[in-house]
Amino acid sequence: MEVQGMFVGRQAELAQLRDCARAVRGGQPRVVLVEGEAGIGKTRLLRRWLEDPALEDFTVLQARCDSSEEDFAFGPIQQVLSSMPRTLLDEFPLLKGPIPATTPSYEVGSQLLELTSSLQARRPVALVIDDLQWADMASLRAWGFVCRRLDADSVLAVLTTRTTDRERNPEHDDTVRRLMNEVPGSVRLSLPGLATSQVAELIEQAAGRPVSEASAEQMRRHTAGNPLYMTMLLAELPEGGLAADPVATLPVPPTLATVIRSQLLRLPEPSRALVEAATVLGTPMPLALVGRMAGVNVPASALEAALEAGLMRWLPNEPSAPVELTHELQRQAVMEAIPPDRRRQLHAKAAHLVDRHAAWAHRVAAAGPTDLQLAAELVAAADEEFTAGEADRSATLLLWAVDLETTRERRERHLLTAAARLAAFERYTRMASLLTRVRATAPCAMRSLVLGADGLYRGTLAAAEAHYAEAVAQSEEEGDAWTGLMARVAMSGVLNLLGRHDEGIDAAREALAMDPRMSWARVNLSTGLALAEGPQAALRELAPVTPTVVRSVARGRPAGAYLLTVQGAVRISAGALTAGIEDCARAVALSRSHGVPALADFAYGLTAAAQYLLGAWGDVPISIDHAHAITSNGDGKAIVHDWEYSVASWLAAGRGEWDRAEEHLRAAESRSGLASNAHNSTLCAISRAILAQARGDQRAMLQAVDPLVQAEAGWATNLQVFWLPLHAEALIGLGRLDRAETAVARLRATARDVPCLRTAASWLSGRLAESHGDVPLARTT
Repeated sequence: MEVQGMFVGRQAELAQLRDCARAVRGGQPRVVLVEGEAGIGKTRLLRRWLEDPALEDFTVLQARCDSSEEDFAFGPIQQVLSSMPRTLLDEFPLLKGPIPATTPSYEVGSQLLELTSSLQARRPVALVIDDLQWADMASLRAWGFVCRRLDADSVLAVLTTRTTDRERNPEHDDTVRRLMNEVPGSVRLSLPGLATSQVAELIEQAAGRPVSEASAEQMRRHTAGNPLYMTMLLAELPEGGLAADPVATLPVPPTLATVIRSQLLRLPEPSRALVEAATVLGTPMPLALVGRMAGVNVPASALEAALEAGLMRWLPNEPSAPVELTHELQRQAVMEAIPPDRRRQLHAKAAHLVDRHAAWAHRVAAAGPTDLQLAAELVAAADEEFTAGEADRSATLLLWAVDLETTRERRERHLLTAAARLAAFERYTRMASLLTRVRATAPCAMRSLVLGADGLYRGTLAAAEAHYAEAVAQSEEEGDAWTGLMARVAMSGVLNLLGRHDEGIDAAREALAMDPRMSWARVNLSTGLALAEGPQAALRELAPVTPTVVRSVARGRPAGAYLLTVQGAVRISAGALTAGIEDCARAVALSRSHGVPALADFAYGLTAAAQYLLGAWGDVPISIDHAHAITSNGDGKAIVHDWEYSVASWLAAGRGEWDRAEEHLRAAESRSGLASNAHNSTLCAISRAILAQARGDQRAMLQAVDPLVQAEAGWATNLQVFWLPLHAEALIGLGRLDRAETAVARLRATARDVPCLRTAASWLSGRLAESHGDVPLARTT
């Protein structure tokens, strides 16, 4: 029976898609998630919808995710961009060429958002992404950034995802869930199996004559209404096989894989060889090359039978007229049916036809149980990928090398290196998937490093510190310099968060002694110096290095932009609010123009705090929103929630929105992800005092900030620009004038070096003079 190109049913789903398109034309953005089991017709539904004449006024952007490209950052996004005129991308430097894997996904998302805004100025935009389950996380986060920031945009995003036959990725699923929940008007279309009447229509299209309801129901029960399964069975049946009464038994057992293998076996030998070659290749490839790989002299003739069976698809409209398997399920079934020796031979041939990245998978598949030479090549390639910033790809190559080694020691080393490299690029979710295997390895420095990273990711700082200390000690015994360096850098950050800044400084200095180019160690050193000795010490440390960041931009090699963010943070804590905001803005600008990390989540959070002190309250929500867009996108640090929710609480308190202020304060206390650390507790104490100040409750103000007064260093001192005036004001308001004298004296002394405190120092000196009855002095001050 002829089964190619058939489509039945799905009228309700098509109607919903049309409704969404109409809403988008009216400036109401929509996100549609089409989900269902493999073969249920998600892709076919989209193709039919895209043929609708009603979409002629849309600019349609399409990409198809592939299981072989999950390691490559921004692959599907590059597909979307490749169809656009290069001149259109001139305004978007990150999108114009290959996007580096190290580019923050929120920066790619930000420029994609601007690009869609430019496109919709002419026509509505439809973004269609097929097989979202295979999207890399960087692309998924970038798309999430775009979708969550749509407001009155004429943009329709239609995504398809498979709900079965794949290992669940919690981070992937959570990103998709949040994307759907945060976009008003989102639609989730879950495709069921076809109904009996639709099955009858499908059979009638294939057979050219009506069938009985009993025959249609028999087919529906046998296939659960799965269209792919049915088309496979219909291609098996002789003409008229289901035209009248139900057959006694359908010709194959009720599994799709069996149907596909049965079809494969009945193909002529050249056609079967062509299908097997295309299966092993796993990617569209010109027919001539597939034929050469299969050893078929006349591939065009062999293709005909494969097309008639519905096992292969030919794409004559594309430049190279490639062929491929029709569906991923067919590829899986055919792959299982190919004898092992034949499969290895085909993989060996495929390695010479695909690009160098794809060739590794074929070489591994063609190898025997052990292959030390190939394992060594994989490790060398993994090192190159890691140097280029491709942490996921590096990890995959190392994990392939694990299976080719002969000794447990080398297998464990490759596994631990893969996990450590994922941690170095904060790919914590994938790292966590390896932890069971990591814990089963022999104790060593790199094992401790990975376990420390897991502790930091989960917010268990004491456990993280213990593991990092083990890693430092073990690395010295083992002579593992890289692991020792990474452990010291991470340890310095953990110690700063715990308020043990002197130890954090020592760890950072040790790391810099090992590698003076380790900028992240300098970030932690500067933070520790600000905590221990004050902002001026940190600024002296940064003074020689931040100018080189700016100069490197002129040479086209921007690096260390996050050092500008750290300098901005230190200046804000030193009371140079405007200069600090400018540093943060410059770092963010470098990130946007060159795709380099800039701690932009911190930059926006700290900018919001500075804007609050400057009285630029209209700008505060914008900065908080930028910070939250990054952290909620999965790109930021959990600690930034401390700033986001704290500053949001300050603003709400200042506007008299008590319930909202308390809601943000509770979020700061419970959602930082790093509970029980000095940084979080200090910010929350300041937030409680500001809320009490707005309510006129001096007693609660004093209760909140009194514990901070005794600190001689650390986060309490580093953030005193926010709480010193609150402490003095509370004491004056409560009439505790002796203590108020001391507090105001400290405030005035601090204000000599902290410009933004000078006004508060004069005002509270006047309040204190008035409380003593000296009205002329009060007026003067």
